[in-house]
Amino acid sequence: EFGKLYPDVSLEVTSALSKSLLAKDTSESFDLIMALVDPNESFDGQILLHDDLVWVGDKALGLQTQALSLVLAPNGCIYRSRVISKLKQQTQKWKISYTNADLTGITAAIKQGLGITALAKSSVPEQLDIIKHKSLPELGKIKICLFSGNSAHPQASAKLAEFIQSKLTR
Repeated sequence: EFGKLYPDVSLEVTSALSKSLLAKDTSESFDLIMALVDPNESFDGQILLHDDLVWVGDKALGLQTQALSLVLAPNGCIYRSRVISKLKQQTQKWKISYTNADLTGITAAIKQGLGITALAKSSVPEQLDIIKHKSLPELGKIKICLFSGNSAHPQASAKLAEFIQSKLTR
């Protein structure tokens, strides 16, 4: 949509873990970074959205509660860290059955019955379900923030930031 509104602006989009995008040696190469932030950490970005972190799976496949099988992003992912931290605080047995940094891969693994995951409530794909069960701990909140860099094109970056903000705050 942004490209249609501003056809003279060329976008180059990189998708990666927030931790990687926000690393000092990486972040300087971006005009804007949209990233997940733990609400308990300090940061210098603009909050776009507060969201619940929820358990996600396929209700049609049921929930194996003897030992939870988890489908998670790699180490460094805020969701992964939160899930593991919360599960370690209780006696629920669990294992990581599949790791993938891509939401499409995570969704496919869940649909194949490899386990459940955690996602921001606003990002749950249509083909998956929010799972609530007494054996699953509450995962708390997450923040989605926008970080501005030293842009060579500050007007275009500002317009893109406004566009992103308007889409997420609807």
